[in-house]
Amino acid sequence: MMFPNWAKNILFLLVYMISGLVLVIIIEGLLSGAELIPLNTAIERVVVHTRTPFLTTILVAVTRLGNPFMLSSATALIAALLIMRGRRYDAALFVVSMIISVVSLTVLKNTFQITRPGSEIVDVNGWSLWSFPSGHATVATTFFFMLAYSFFGKTKTLRGKTVLVLSSVFAATLICFSRLYLGAHWTLDILAGIALGLLSVSFTVLLFNIFIENRRPLRNRIG
Repeated sequence: MMFPNWAKNILFLLVYMISGLVLVIIIEGLLSGAELIPLNTAIERVVVHTRTPFLTTILVAVTRLGNPFMLSSATALIAALLIMRGRRYDAALFVVSMIISVVSLTVLKNTFQITRPGSEIVDVNGWSLWSFPSGHATVATTFFFMLAYSFFGKTKTLRGKTVLVLSSVFAATLICFSRLYLGAHWTLDILAGIALGLLSVSFTVLLFNIFIENRRPLRNRIG
């Protein structure tokens, strides 16, 4: 089942508006010291009680596999695969989405400069000093959203499409939770990272759909 371009534009516009609104609400709450702040402490207390040695071992591995460098490397490999299959447009869309998410993430981290929570499990001294928003959450959301979007139309069966979407959501959610569980981020860092990732993808898809997809000569040159 293929969606017409106008339907995709409406869908991604909704994602863009909702994720942007969520990100603005979180930033406003952080700046004003509103009731959003206690959410960090409340959820941290709940997460502490779920920690076990076995689960900690698994989530340390998850957070290492899901770090921005690993996912950026995976993006390069997927883009190369798409190019080899003649899908240069999809490869460019994937790479640009990741670039926009990383640039936006870097700007926000250096703008707000919120320190990380103290972690009893992992050493955060070697990572980025700033906590907000979560780099893992931002990049993982962008990567797995784009992964599902890039291969959804090429997956033939409904079962295959369902597996693709659910596994992408599960992988992104697991990486995000690992950051919260290990004490590397506050809850609002994770939520802001997810919103920023969705915002980056929806913005890029809208940009490509409006300025490239509908212009056949440019679309054909890209692939």
